[in-house]
Amino acid sequence: MKQIAVRSCLLAAGIVIMAAGIVIVTKTSLGTSPISSLGYVLSLSFPNMSYGAFMFAWNIALLLGQIAVLRRDFKAIALLQIPISVVFSLGIDAFNNLFVLYEPSSYPESLVLLAIGVVVLAFGVACTVVANVAMNSGEALVCAVAGKAGWNFGRTKVGFDLVCVSLAVAASLVLLGGIEGVREGTLVAAFATGLVANAFIDLMGGARPPLAEPSSGSRKTGKGERAPEAGA
Repeated sequence: MKQIAVRSCLLAAGIVIMAAGIVIVTKTSLGTSPISSLGYVLSLSFPNMSYGAFMFAWNIALLLGQIAVLRRDFKAIALLQIPISVVFSLGIDAFNNLFVLYEPSSYPESLVLLAIGVVVLAFGVACTVVANVAMNSGEALVCAVAGKAGWNFGRTKVGFDLVCVSLAVAASLVLLGGIEGVREGTLVAAFATGLVANAFIDLMGGARPPLAEPSSGSRKTGKGERAPEAGA
């Protein structure tokens, strides 16, 4: 029970830290992370609805996508993605309000802020991977598709990120008349977050065994045996 509580706290902390990292990256005005790009573009298009609210709706859509892909193989524990999405969305809005008045004064400052945001985001991702309680909706959908199709997780994740960015670009062109919210920072976040997160995961000892496994007979996951690479 204590192990479950500790790992659940680590998961919650990771989700909040991820939200902070995404907001920091967004505040650079150089784009945002691929999975949050559509929600960000929609928040620019419809300012009466918050960034976090759009992200919650997007995560629920991804959860429904998992149900459609897995059907009878869908597990009830995956519904933990709903409270995870609530915490994530509230975190995005809270940090967005906290940094509402901040704007980088120069491009170099934006690049420094982007680096900070990627590190913060990667650390949050690492916390959720090490906790190994439940995945966020994006990764869970990638796992579902990759598992059903027999595809490589990493390549499927890249394809998923490209779809997210493509949807964001299309929405931006239609709703804003140009490309906004997707820039070089989006590419940096896409390629760098996983690498930095892997370094944090190694430092933290790797992903813990699934909670379903008895703790006495379980073996901690080492550097070479980590959970699927996470990204946001």
